[in-house]
Amino acid sequence: MKIPKPLRIILGALLLSGSLAAQDIHNSLFNMSPLSLNPALTGAFEGTARIGGIYRAQDFGITDVRGYYSPSFYVDAPVIQGFRKQDWIGAGFMVYSDNAGTTRLRTNISGLSGSYHFAVDKNRNTVLTLGVQWGSVSRRFDASQAILSDTFDEAFGGLGNPSTTDPLASPNGNNNNNPDDVETSFSDINAGLMLRSTINDQTRLELGLSMGHITAPNYSFRGGGGNTGGGPTDPVTRSDRPRKIVAHGRLLTQLTEVFSFEPTFLFQTTAGQSEIGIQAWGGYRINPDAKANFGLGYRVGDAGKILLGLDYKDLRAALSYDITLSDRHRINDYNGAFEIAAYYIIKVYKKPNVKPAIFCPQF
Repeated sequence: MKIPKPLRIILGALLLSGSLAAQDIHNSLFNMSPLSLNPALTGAFEGTARIGGIYRAQDFGITDVRGYYSPSFYVDAPVIQGFRKQDWIGAGFMVYSDNAGTTRLRTNISGLSGSYHFAVDKNRNTVLTLGVQWGSVSRRFDASQAILSDTFDEAFGGLGNPSTTDPLASPNGNNNNNPDDVETSFSDINAGLMLRSTINDQTRLELGLSMGHITAPNYSFRGGGGNTGGGPTDPVTRSDRPRKIVAHGRLLTQLTEVFSFEPTFLFQTTAGQSEIGIQAWGGYRINPDAKANFGLGYRVGDAGKILLGLDYKDLRAALSYDITLSDRHRINDYNGAFEIAAYYIIKVYKKPNVKPAIFCPQF
């Protein structure tokens, strides 16, 4: 059944304004956003520093309704040697901005992360990593654009109010620039573990587990100003952010000199909701400096994914397109999400100081 345009606009607005319940960072190209996936990935590479970013646009196919637009940026590095010669410590910084829907809900996150990489053997063939991340989160939305349930007709379960009396739409006094803006902010702590192993010359394995929102901070707009352990204690005004569990992994296998295969998976759960995503990447070595990547993915019960990428020396780029397969396609016309991402590994090595040698010819 095709949904009429006016109803699609209403449903789309409700769908996107419903994002007032905080949405976690969500990427189809999750391996291209390492610091938001698992803080244990901080500094988990060979090189001097890594700089990258990812941009996601979601639900842009809903007519006359603003979708989600989420740019992010990160930089990290293996900074110093650990307690042992083969161990090292990583540090990183990330920023993320999510702009969602008709209410212009904006979530801004900035986070500092650190990791300790413990090499099980001297050759670093197997490495265990512990990572932690502290972040500052701010959320804001335009109350004048919100569609709240008390304005619905009584036939649809609302109160039929000509204008909302919901206190959520009342400014909380945190912003003096725009009286329609409602804001809140809080601190957040995440942690993760990771195992990376070089099984043989052709195969590498990576498995990770992380927990987000460890302190269950108050993120409610009612009462606002939540933080780790602070904020209102009234259950009506306080809303604790549910903890999130993420498991992820990938297996890179070099099939031949030119072809590679990399299956990946992601599982995450929060507030009783779960997501399972699987991907299969193939790689073709064009020349010693370049490799083309391509694949397909599936997010269970939601969307299929088309995946493309390119590696050139120390630069990696990728893009994905999500095709909505759930009932949600009636609203967004199968246009789920589009992502483009890239990172570059900087390698600066100190040149050896070689003393000049004087060769005396023999006669």
